[in-house]
Amino acid sequence: MGPSLDFGTPINTALLVYILYSVQKIIFPPLPDLAPKSVPTEFKDGYSWMPKSHPPTLLYQTYTPKSLAKYDGKDGGRILLAINGMVFDVTAGRSFYGPDGMYGNFA
Repeated sequence: MGPSLDFGTPINTALLVYILYSVQKIIFPPLPDLAPKSVPTEFKDGYSWMPKSHPPTLLYQTYTPKSLAKYDGKDGGRILLAINGMVFDVTAGRSFYGPDGMYGNFA
């Protein structure tokens, strides 16, 4: 005939309790803490971290080749690179895109 549940043996009872507990944890997971203890400020402190300060940003504007010429990285200034109508701020890669870098002629 069909399988029958025999709660007389301790192993069956223990397995049933464990299965019910596991299913309950899957269906009703514990609620996470809504308020974090502190916001990490460096990558070693946690997966999601905020930098100490956000990098400076430029407002959206239309550039011409003449207006982009002043963003060539000379005198410690910003470095902007235009590719196919898109302008990128590559100041963080100064050693690469700067005046003395390998791709300095592109900036």
